[in-house]
Amino acid sequence: MEIINLTIEQVLKLDIENKNVLIIGCPASGKTWLSNQFKSNHTIIHTDDYMQFGYEQSMYEVLNYIIKSETNTLVEGVQGYRLLRKGIQLGNYHPDIVIQLIISEERMINTYSSERDEKKIKYLKGFNRMYDKIISDYFELENPNQPIWINVENEY
Repeated sequence: MEIINLTIEQVLKLDIENKNVLIIGCPASGKTWLSNQFKSNHTIIHTDDYMQFGYEQSMYEVLNYIIKSETNTLVEGVQGYRLLRKGIQLGNYHPDIVIQLIISEERMINTYSSERDEKKIKYLKGFNRMYDKIISDYFELENPNQPIWINVENEY
C-alpha cells in the first residue's frame, strides 16, 4: 500500500465528498480537531462517544452505526485502529481514506500535562504499543479494498 505524506493544510484541501474517511492517531494527536475542520455533509462519528459501552462493545456499536449510516462517514478516534482490523475481518468496514496523525511522544505527554488528565500519562506508552500491534495486524490481512493512506506529522 502506498502511503502519502501531507501537511494538515494539504489534508484540509482534499476532496472527501462521496468518500468514507477515518482519522486515526495516538491520544492527543489532533483527531477530533481535524474532524471538526472539514466542511462536508459527512456523518461525523467520534469513537470516544461510544466508550460508555465498554472497550470491546464500543467498537461494535460504532461499526453498527457506520453500517446503518445513509451518508458518507467521517470517523475519528483511537478506536479507529480496531475498526480497521475488525472491518476487514468481518468484511463490513472499508474506509476510502485513512488519515493517520502522527505526533512525538514528547508532544503527547506535554498535551496531557497541560490540557488533560496528567494521571493517564503512565498508560500512554502501553496504548501506543497496542495501536502499533493492531495496525501491524491490519497490514498483514488481505484487504481487497485498500484505502488511500495519508500520514500527517501534526506539529500543532
